[in-house]
Amino acid sequence: MSQHGHATAPSTATVRVLITDAFDAAAADTLRDAGFDVIRNPMLDADTLAAAMTDLQPQVLVVRSVRVCAEALGASGALALVICAGSDTECIDLDAANRMGVMVSHCPGRNAAAVAELAWGLVIACDRRIPDQVADLRSGRTDPTAYADASGLAGRTLGIVGLGQVGQEIARRGLAFGMHVIAWSKHITEDRCDALGVDFCANLVNLAKLADVVSVSVTGNEETRGLLGDKFFNALRPGTIVVNTSRGHVCDEAALLHAVRDRGVRAGLDIFSGDPEDRTGAERALASEPGVYGTFRMGDRTDQARLSIDSEVVRILRAWHADGTVLNCVNVAEHTAASAVLMVRHENRPGVLARIFDVLGKAAINVEQMDNQISTGGAAAVARVFTATQPSAPVVSAIRTCPHVLGVTVSPLRR
Repeated sequence: MSQHGHATAPSTATVRVLITDAFDAAAADTLRDAGFDVIRNPMLDADTLAAAMTDLQPQVLVVRSVRVCAEALGASGALALVICAGSDTECIDLDAANRMGVMVSHCPGRNAAAVAELAWGLVIACDRRIPDQVADLRSGRTDPTAYADASGLAGRTLGIVGLGQVGQEIARRGLAFGMHVIAWSKHITEDRCDALGVDFCANLVNLAKLADVVSVSVTGNEETRGLLGDKFFNALRPGTIVVNTSRGHVCDEAALLHAVRDRGVRAGLDIFSGDPEDRTGAERALASEPGVYGTFRMGDRTDQARLSIDSEVVRILRAWHADGTVLNCVNVAEHTAASAVLMVRHENRPGVLARIFDVLGKAAINVEQMDNQISTGGAAAVARVFTATQPSAPVVSAIRTCPHVLGVTVSPLRR
């Protein structure tokens, strides 16, 4: 039975692992020493991945940013696990993975410090206009008075949108700068904010009104698409700094552009909603607007973050190979359709569980989840079988009469 974001899958003696993107050579060697057949091909992209999957038939795919579509997932009949070498899984077609029974894992928190460091680089760049000064210095212009109006950070208010692991790292650094930190997050409580030394803000518009600096670090998904729109940006005070290191589509870029132009807001953006070559309208204007400072999706691109993520990939693979546990699994169901639990005490012999499942199958009762716990000494075991419908008395009786079954109880599942 899976718990805490873990799923189970069968273990095999030799596992072929296909790794796209960059991956630490020492980590790859560690996997080979552990018996994995590791193939690294950083030249693969979304267009060539399916053919490689067909040719190589890996059981495990490790990707960092290459998009994995349904065709690629279905190209290897052996594929059981996809590991995203990063904190999100946006590049994976999760619906297709769910249909195919492919488990998807990721490496949460391993890049949090790196993203927070870049966020603070962007904050300081906005406040002190460092990129503009560098440009002037390199062009031979020397007018320091043009940059003498920085607001400074100590004693000012930092508003954090999204208090996950990245947001928490940003908060710690804000406190170190002597700032008053407030935070909004969909899944945070006042007690958790108190423990982190920050104030809970229940409303995004109120956060915009109070903050001198806003840092955005929410997960990129459909729930957060357009999270910060006209109401949020209209509530910002003149001169507020907005930094986004999450996803471009979280911010309404047209509304942000108006805030930059009309209210003197400065923006530090590690990511925009479209690729540079595809940007039009507000996206293109925002990227070139004075007062906007951008980087090239560099949030987690440090050696420290990469090595930490790669070591987590090794840990996930070792655990899965050892006993089928999928650490950090994102697509294991938190709740199933199970409505009853069947407890079967039985002798620990081959074929017992098969006979139990045969009885349930003939009765058209679906097994949603199960585990089998062996008693000390290995003579007997207890199987917990979670079923979609409660087995009838005749079904229970049929299981009870199966060879080597010692006892059966069934009860409704209480959640």
